[in-house]
Amino acid sequence: MSFWAIILLLIGSFSLGALPLTGWVVQLLLGKNLSQLGTGNISVSAAFSQAGKLAGIIAVVLEIARGIIPVIAAKILFPNAPIWQIFSLILLVAGRYFIAKGGGVTNATWGILVYSPIIALSSGITGLLIWRFSYLLLPISKSSSRLWASRLGCLSATFWVWFWHQIFQSPPFLSPWELVAVMGLSLELVIINLAQKDDVGLYMKQQIFNLKDNLDIQQCGEKATRLSELKRAGFKVPLGWVLPAIHRLEDTTIPFKQQINLINYPLIVRSSALGEDSNHSSAAGQYQTIGPIYSASELQPAIIQCRQSYWTPEAISYRQNQQLPDRGIAVLIQPYLASQVAGVMFTRNPLDGGSQIIIEALPGGAESVVGGQFTPVHLEIEINTFIENLELPSFLPKTVILELVKIAQDIETFYQGIPQDIEWCWDGVKVWILQSRPITNLRPIWTRTIAAEVIPGVIPPLTWSINRPLTCGVWGEIFTLVLGKKVAKLDFNQTAKLFGSHAYFNATLLGEIFTLMGLPKQGLEFLVRGQKMGKPPLGKLFPSLPGLWRLIQRERHLDQDFKRDLEQLFLPTLQQLETHSSLEFFTLNQLLEQAETIQTLLKSATYYNIIAPIGLAIRRTLFKVSDAWIPTHTTPEVASMQTLQSLADQIRETFEEAEEITHQSFNQILAKNQHFSQQFNTWLQTYGYLSEVGTDISVPNWLEQPEIFKEMLFKILKNPNYRMENLTVSNLTLWEKWRQAQCYQRTLTKSKIAEIYGKLLAHLRWTILAIESQAITQGILEHSGDIFYLEWDEIKAWIEQKIEPDFIPKVRQRRQIFQEDSDRTVPSVIYGNILPKPRSTTLQNSAILQGIPASIGSVEGTVKICRSLTNIIDTTEDKILVVPYTDAGWSPILLTAKAIISEVGGQLSHGAIIAREYGIPAVMNIPGATTYLKDGQRVRVDGYLGTVEILDSKE
Repeated sequence: MSFWAIILLLIGSFSLGALPLTGWVVQLLLGKNLSQLGTGNISVSAAFSQAGKLAGIIAVVLEIARGIIPVIAAKILFPNAPIWQIFSLILLVAGRYFIAKGGGVTNATWGILVYSPIIALSSGITGLLIWRFSYLLLPISKSSSRLWASRLGCLSATFWVWFWHQIFQSPPFLSPWELVAVMGLSLELVIINLAQKDDVGLYMKQQIFNLKDNLDIQQCGEKATRLSELKRAGFKVPLGWVLPAIHRLEDTTIPFKQQINLINYPLIVRSSALGEDSNHSSAAGQYQTIGPIYSASELQPAIIQCRQSYWTPEAISYRQNQQLPDRGIAVLIQPYLASQVAGVMFTRNPLDGGSQIIIEALPGGAESVVGGQFTPVHLEIEINTFIENLELPSFLPKTVILELVKIAQDIETFYQGIPQDIEWCWDGVKVWILQSRPITNLRPIWTRTIAAEVIPGVIPPLTWSINRPLTCGVWGEIFTLVLGKKVAKLDFNQTAKLFGSHAYFNATLLGEIFTLMGLPKQGLEFLVRGQKMGKPPLGKLFPSLPGLWRLIQRERHLDQDFKRDLEQLFLPTLQQLETHSSLEFFTLNQLLEQAETIQTLLKSATYYNIIAPIGLAIRRTLFKVSDAWIPTHTTPEVASMQTLQSLADQIRETFEEAEEITHQSFNQILAKNQHFSQQFNTWLQTYGYLSEVGTDISVPNWLEQPEIFKEMLFKILKNPNYRMENLTVSNLTLWEKWRQAQCYQRTLTKSKIAEIYGKLLAHLRWTILAIESQAITQGILEHSGDIFYLEWDEIKAWIEQKIEPDFIPKVRQRRQIFQEDSDRTVPSVIYGNILPKPRSTTLQNSAILQGIPASIGSVEGTVKICRSLTNIIDTTEDKILVVPYTDAGWSPILLTAKAIISEVGGQLSHGAIIAREYGIPAVMNIPGATTYLKDGQRVRVDGYLGTVEILDSKE
C-alpha cells in the first residue's frame, strides 16, 4: 500500500467534492449565479427549478459521477482494503460541504452503491419506509418526515454493513475500522443534513404547506409564518395553505392541484412576500389580495396575479426606498370569510407606544378599513380599564370589543412584548385573526429594566454625555469579545438613551445580541416585562461557546487583572489627584487635562464595574452561595456606616448619659473634643467621595454635605438600636466553606472596584466644579450647578478654543426641561423614539381642524390640493399634500411631501402606515379638507395631536 497513493486519493476526493459542478452548469447555460436565484440553494433540485430540465439532468449526471469516481479509484488502487473507499467518500462529502456548500447525500448514495449495492439498497428502503409512515404516526409534516427519513436512512447504513456481513460475509474483509468508517460517514451526512437541509429545494418548491406546519420564514414569508405560529399556539386563525416563495415570475406554474384537497370555495389569495410584515417594514398595500374565488379555474390566475404584484412599479419603489432586496413572494390561500364586521387594531398606540389599544372597524370586509377610502369607527381603549364609557357603534357588540382587547394583549405577550398590528374579522360568531405584524415605527423598544438601577432618577446633560460613551463603549467591547464579526452591523452607541431625562436601555438591540449569543427568545421579554430568561437551547448556544469561553477567561482573571491595574494605574493617579487637591489654582487647560485623564481611567474602571457584579452573580448561582455567606463589611457604604457606628459607640462610652445629649451639646462635644472631631473628619475624608447616586456626578458628595452626616452621627448616638450588622455566618461546613471561597475574593475585589470607581467620579465632579467656578467668574455661567446642564464636548470646545460661548440661555432652557422631567412619571418601557404624553382631544380654536392623528411630527408648510394622482405628479417638494384619501399607490409620492392631510381614513390605513415609515406627519379624517383648504395656504400639521392649524385665511 503506497503512502503517496493514499494521500493522492484523499486529496483528490476532497478536491473533487469542492468543485462547484452544479453552479458551473447553471452559469454555462444561463450565465447566472445559482446562489443569487430563488432561495439561493446550490443543489441539483435548484438547478432543475431555476435553470430547467437540461441543466438539472446534467447536474444529476455530474453528481453521480462525483460520487462514483473516488470509490472506483479506491477499488483500483486498494482492492483488498475497502476502508479507503469509505474514507474517500468522507473526504468528498467534506469538500462538498465546506467548499462547494452542498450536502453530499446524492454523492454518498451513489458512492455507497458502488461500494456495496446491497447496503445501498437496504439503507434506501429503510429511508423510504420511514418517509412513508413517520408523518402518519408522528406529529410532523411530510417535509419533516422526508428529512428524518434521509437522516435515519444514512444512520442505518452502519447496521446493514454489520448485518449483511454476518449473513453473507458481504462485504468481504470487513474490519472493525471499516465499520467505524461507515459510521463516521453516516454521522457526517446527518450532521450536514441537520445544518443544511440539502437537496430539498425542489421538494419545497413543488409542495404546498399548511398553516398547521412549522413554516420556514425564508420560504413562506413573515405573514404566513406568523399566522402559522399563532394557529399552532391556539389563536383563531382560519385554515390556510402556502405556496413557497419564488423569485422569478416564470416559476408561477406550480402543480398545486395535485398536492392539496382544497375545501369549500370561496377562497382568497393573499401575498406573503419575503420582507412583508417584518420587524422593519410592513409593505402595507403593496401586494395584491384576490378574492373571493369561486372555482378551481379562477385559482391559478389569481395566484399569478398576486405574484405579478410583486413587480409593480409601486412595489419595486417601496422596496428600494426601504432598502429591501428582491427576495421573492410566497402565496397564502385561505377560505374567504363572509364577515359581518372587520377591522384592524394596534396593541399599542402607534403614535408613541402609549398604553391604548386602538381598534378601527367597519361593517363588511377588512379591505374597506385598510383601503383608506372610508373612515372607520375609531376606538382608543386604555389597557386594564373598563369600557363602559365608550360609545360603541350598533354593529359592534361589547362582547366582541372585550374579546378583541384580550386577543390584542395575548398576541403581544406571545411575541415577547413587541407591539402588533392585527387584522381581524367577526363572522357573527367568532373573531378570526387574519394577520399580525409588528408595528414598524414602534422600534426600537427601550426599557428601564437594569437602567433604573444603574443610573436612577433624572440625569442632567453633563452626566449623560460622560456616562453614555463609557457604558456603551464597554458593553460594545464585551459583546464584541463574545460574538466577534457577528457584531459588525450593530451600533453599540444606541445601547442607551435618555427619555425625559431618564436612562433607558435598547431592549431591541440587546434582544438581537441575545439571539446572536444563542440565548432564549425570552431575553427580550426579560428586558421588557421582567420575565424569567429561561434556559438557552444548546443547539443555538453552541456557536457562541468560543466567544463565551473568551469572556469566561476574562472573568476568571479579573481579580489579578484588577490588582495589576490598581497598582499601576488607579492608585498612582488617585494619589496624584489627592496630592494636588487645591484645584482653585489650576488653569482651565490643566483642569481639562485632569478631567480627560480621569475619564480615560473611568473607562477601565467601568469595565471592571460591569464584569465584577455579573461574575459574582454567576458564581453565586453556580455554587449556590447564600447571601449570609457573603461579607458585606467590605462594601464602601456598609464600611462607612459601621465606622460611624463605632465612633458613636466611643462617644456613648465617654458620656454615660448619652441619651440626654442635645443637638447643641453634641456640637459642643465635636468642637471641644479634638479626638472625636478628628475621627469624624477622618471618616468624612475617607468616605466623602460617596453620594446618593454614585453614577451621577451632578449629585453632591458626602464631603460636600458634612452637616447631614453630623446629624446622622447624632441619631446613631441617641438610638443604640440604629445599627448595621454584618450578617456573614461563620459556622459553615467544609463543603460550604469551599463554595463560599469561590465567591469570597470576588466579593472583596468588587468592593474595591466600587471604591475606585466612586473616587474617580468624585474627583471628576470636583474638577468640573473647579471649571464651573472659573466659568462663573468669567461670566460664562451664572449659578452654581449650571455646568451640569452643558455637555462635555461643549465645555471642552469652550476651553480649547478660548471663545466666549452663549451658554447662559442654553443652560436656562435645559434647566427648565430638567425640572419639568423631575416631576414626570416615566413608563418602564418606551416603544419607538417618542416619550408618551397626555394628548388633548378638545380644541376650541375655530382655526384648528381636528382629525385622527396618524403619524407623529409637527411641520408648517404650503397646502397643495391633490384630488387625484394626476394632480400629484408635478407636485414640487416641501408641500403639504391634501388628498381625498390615500391608497398604496400614492406611497412613492409621500417622499416629496412635508406632511399629508386626508379627508378619510384612520391610523391603520395604507397611507398612515407608509407615512409613519417615511417619517412625515399625517392627519386623517378631516372631512371636506380638499374643499375647505386652498392651494398656497399656510398651515401647521401636528401628527401627534391630529390637528391642522390654519395660519392664514387665504381666499
